[in-house]
Amino acid sequence: MAQVKTGVTMPASQAVQPAADTVAADTVAADSIAVDTLVAGEYPSMAIMESPVRSVEGQRETEEGFGMSWIYLVLTLLFTLAALRIKNSPRHFKAIWTDLFETRLRSNAFDDTVDETVLLILLNALWAASAGVLLWALIGMTAGYNPAWSLSVLLPQPVGIAVCMGVCAIYVTLITTAYWVVGNVFTDSRRAVLWVKGATASTAIGGGLSLPPAFLVLCYPSWTPKLLIIAASVFILCKILFIWKGFRIFFDHLSSWLLFLYYLCSLEIVPLILVYFGTVVLCIISP
Repeated sequence: MAQVKTGVTMPASQAVQPAADTVAADTVAADSIAVDTLVAGEYPSMAIMESPVRSVEGQRETEEGFGMSWIYLVLTLLFTLAALRIKNSPRHFKAIWTDLFETRLRSNAFDDTVDETVLLILLNALWAASAGVLLWALIGMTAGYNPAWSLSVLLPQPVGIAVCMGVCAIYVTLITTAYWVVGNVFTDSRRAVLWVKGATASTAIGGGLSLPPAFLVLCYPSWTPKLLIIAASVFILCKILFIWKGFRIFFDHLSSWLLFLYYLCSLEIVPLILVYFGTVVLCIISP
């Protein structure tokens, strides 16, 4: 007897449906396996994103690095111009050294004279640039990390150094003008000229000696405390030599002691204090 097969015949479209469902399920399973195999801390290459904070910090470091190149350029250019001036005529350096110690009111006819004005301007500008770098380092050590300034922040380094350089240049200009005025008020013009020459000569020599510490402060910040002590020693020594020359020029009777003390306070001590605190105010801004 023949066997009769019973059942319902399915349409062709419905017959292939299980295969499609199987492919979809396999795809989902493969995706889940791929996701599960990702290691913590790893990200797909197409999904890497840079932190906005790091991006801003990197941009700031790049800008500061570019700005610092101008600081190095100014120091190098001033030193090169002064060195070439001395190389072309070594008598310029001898003339500056003479200006620092000479107290004769009349020059000797056999003296080897030379015009050192350009070299004095270059070396005084070099002192302003070097002193600006050192002043910025001093402010960073004292005001920058002082709890009293906890609500304020320092300017970016290139801007801060530029401000300090400008302040030092203004200080040199004003203090030299003050020497000229005081010298002409309290004595004759010849003594005033000798005194002003001594001031510019001491600053010029200090500019040449302050350049190495300024460069080292920029290159090796960890050496800053020792380098500031060396730079301060150079500055004090040059000031002592200049003050000694002024003492020899103006001291002629006992009452000169009182005027000498007034001079030390008004032209040597108070301006330095004003320069420091004024620069701190300019270099510290509210956050």
